Amino acid sequence: MDVVLTKTVLGLDLGSHSHKAVELRQGFRGLEFVQAHSCPAEPTDPSDGETLPTFLRAHEFSTDNVACALSGQRVANRRLDFPFRDSKKLSQAVPFEIEGNMPFSFEDTIVDWQLVAGERNHGIVATSVAQKQDVSDFLETLEAAGCSPRILEAEGLVLGNLAAVFDLPGIRLLADIGHRKTTVCLCIDGKPAAGRTVPIGGNTITAAIAQDMNIDHDAAERAKCAIGFLGEAESSGGSRAVAAIDRIARELVRSFDSLDPTEGSLMDHPDSQIVLLGGTAQMDGIEGYLETRTGVPTRRLSSPDDPAKSSLLGGCNPVLFGPALALSLRSSSQALTQFNFRQDEFSYRSSYAWLLGPELRPTLVLSLVSLFLAGLAGIVSLQLESSRAMRLEGQMASRYAAIFPDRTVPSHPLAALSLEVASARERANFLGLYGGNLSALDLLTLLSELIPYDLTLKFDEINIDQNVIRIKVAAQNYEAQDRLENVLKSESVFASADVSGSAKRLKDGSVTFGLSIPLNQTKDEI
Repeated sequence: MDVVLTKTVLGLDLGSHSHKAVELRQGFRGLEFVQAHSCPAEPTDPSDGETLPTFLRAHEFSTDNVACALSGQRVANRRLDFPFRDSKKLSQAVPFEIEGNMPFSFEDTIVDWQLVAGERNHGIVATSVAQKQDVSDFLETLEAAGCSPRILEAEGLVLGNLAAVFDLPGIRLLADIGHRKTTVCLCIDGKPAAGRTVPIGGNTITAAIAQDMNIDHDAAERAKCAIGFLGEAESSGGSRAVAAIDRIARELVRSFDSLDPTEGSLMDHPDSQIVLLGGTAQMDGIEGYLETRTGVPTRRLSSPDDPAKSSLLGGCNPVLFGPALALSLRSSSQALTQFNFRQDEFSYRSSYAWLLGPELRPTLVLSLVSLFLAGLAGIVSLQLESSRAMRLEGQMASRYAAIFPDRTVPSHPLAALSLEVASARERANFLGLYGGNLSALDLLTLLSELIPYDLTLKFDEINIDQNVIRIKVAAQNYEAQDRLENVLKSESVFASADVSGSAKRLKDGSVTFGLSIPLNQTKDEI
């Protein structure tokens, strides 16, 4: 059985008209599509009631790695310029810059930022500020639905994650025209640069149609979705509906100007383009109308040409599921944004129950078996070493008893033998057994062999230390002393011997003198 470690990520787009979810699987080989679904939202509060938990349970979405976005109407976005781009300096400068422009207490807010452009001595930072109460309320609602997101992004800039899948070169203004609001994200060369949200969307157009045609809201919604409605409204004088769409066009133009991180106008850039997303973007003819009103080429978001990237949509409509896909990509390895309002007291608290899941269960079992085998190997190794030590101790005890049969075997025979060897070495050194190439006993034996039989000598005293042998010699006369000196000089071993020390004549006519034979002789002297 092949064990593949994967992570399932869920992008949850909570709209005021419908909820969309895109689930991807992150593996070693990249991302793959799992499922995508949508459901109508609650008419009063899209995040309230049983709609969301029922939706999640019905499709068995994995909620271990969920990414959501806080509504742009609850987030303040700003672009800040700094004369540096060092991340440590920016982390200190951004809160200071934001604090002076907040209409409420800074301690009640959460600030997050991302460096979106800049050079060595210049940094452009996109910042998002949300009130803690709004974050708390949003998280409580999701947790009540059994879905605690790991990532809580800022609506707007998160759309820039689509650049990881869709080809968005040059200047691209992603416009998610939703039911109650329009959220835009400016991308420059495939990188998100800024985002904003304006409180106008498809519901505004529907209300205008209802007034123009004097019909109810549901009928106006059906009329809005009819093919060719926009052209008919423009030609028949549907002033309110057209004015609502014109307002969206003006906000898109304003977004180019307000989100422009450069000194020039992005409207004049030859590669500028508006890319439409959201339910209202499916309105027939809206892309052509907005292009006419803004003067900027406008198109709907379409599937990428790359089959591998297109497979991440699973055949879903990218216009509808684009925002949910962007959130799902935010939780993957291809994320381009890093905003997350789950900070400080709202930080995500990980649950490790997933370690017991079916995907990691074989790995967990193998790890436990490895730990058991490692512990067993350690115990066996200790037992073998203990047995070897006991065997060696017994051998040393037997050896000690054989060497010292009249002694009691001590509890630590090896240490006792070491002490006896050290003592024997000291005695041997004292006797000169290891002094030079010949021992003191060897020198005395050689001296006895060299003395002629007719030379009568008597050794009265012999003193041996580690350096020299001292002998007190008694002879018949001084001639014997001279003869001994000549005999010693004939042997190289005694070349350094001294026979002239303390010579005395006794009353009986005999003489005594000292003989010194050094033990520490060099190789040349021997």
